[in-house]
Amino acid sequence: MSENPDPERLKALAKKLEAAQAEPTRKTHDAGKYSGAAPAWQMIVELTTGMAIGVVMGLALDAWTGLSPLFVVVFTLLGFAAGVRVMMQTAAAYQRKAEAEALEEKQ
Repeated sequence: MSENPDPERLKALAKKLEAAQAEPTRKTHDAGKYSGAAPAWQMIVELTTGMAIGVVMGLALDAWTGLSPLFVVVFTLLGFAAGVRVMMQTAAAYQRKAEAEALEEKQ
């Protein structure tokens, strides 16, 4: 290494440092044609999870009480209703997010 650094290289390094420390560029992630798949899969999982929990609870109660099809039917319907409710809440949250982003873009 030399005792005296090259002033031109130091100036170039200073410019690079200033550019790196300047306003960071905001990267946007574009998923292309699959951009709507994540919310859709989330809602499908929420619906099937609600139904699965209802079926398991119904089967457990049927085995415990001995009333074979009663609780499976009732809790499957309750699980479906709960899954639809959670799905609708998720859809509303995505809608609010989209409206907020559209409002932000207008400003």
